Amino acid sequence: MHVVTVNGGISGATDAQDFVENHLREQIKILKTCDNANLRSCGIETDTNAIKTLAGTSTTMPKALHSLTTSMSNGETTNINTTSYGFVMANGYSVNLFYNPKCLPDDPVSSWHYGQDRVCVNAIYDMNGLGRPNQVGKDIGFVTVLYPNETSVAYAPDVVGNAAVTSTFNAAPQACTDQNPDYSLPNRDELLAMYMNMNILGIPYSHGIWSASEISPELVWYQNFTNGSRTQGAKANPGDVRCVRR
Repeated sequence: MHVVTVNGGISGATDAQDFVENHLREQIKILKTCDNANLRSCGIETDTNAIKTLAGTSTTMPKALHSLTTSMSNGETTNINTTSYGFVMANGYSVNLFYNPKCLPDDPVSSWHYGQDRVCVNAIYDMNGLGRPNQVGKDIGFVTVLYPNETSVAYAPDVVGNAAVTSTFNAAPQACTDQNPDYSLPNRDELLAMYMNMNILGIPYSHGIWSASEISPELVWYQNFTNGSRTQGAKANPGDVRCVRR
């Protein structure tokens, strides 16, 4: 897992193009930008099924928000038809960036809310542009920025390729350890980043995947991978387990 504090500039733009051209350029050196219809000109592979997921299946680079996660709901502030904007960084990385100008602060109190409304930026990067292997976990990765204020953080969880298992919450940590001693449950924000990149990771639908973020002796946060909702769930209920490496 990699977590960094984001130094301002997350809110205030109107769309992905405005964010990249008039906000992000102030923080990083950008060599070239490309609109959504010409992402390939920035080294972003958009051919059909040209991307290999973490699970080893084939998928197509998302160009609209709903393509990141097939089942995503519009939520309260999220427009699933929002399109991305591309650019090339000084280090040669090609970046396909999505932006939500109306992203919301965290809501740790309500028992149910849409996670996608808390995502301000989701960026898929390719370290060598159109060069092979075009595979998630090798030359392709992602960064998800949550919350539009001074608490903004960026998540790029190191998700493991193993298929999910089902267990109660109390048995979930051991399920990760059984796969590998270095594996553990993601926290609720890491899990939201995984949901936002569900299709390039190759994670299947799930009504609930456990997070490590406990609420009380009885309750814990889990992420719905069918519509994006984050829910407080009873630890005794069955849920899916998807692990990350630290």
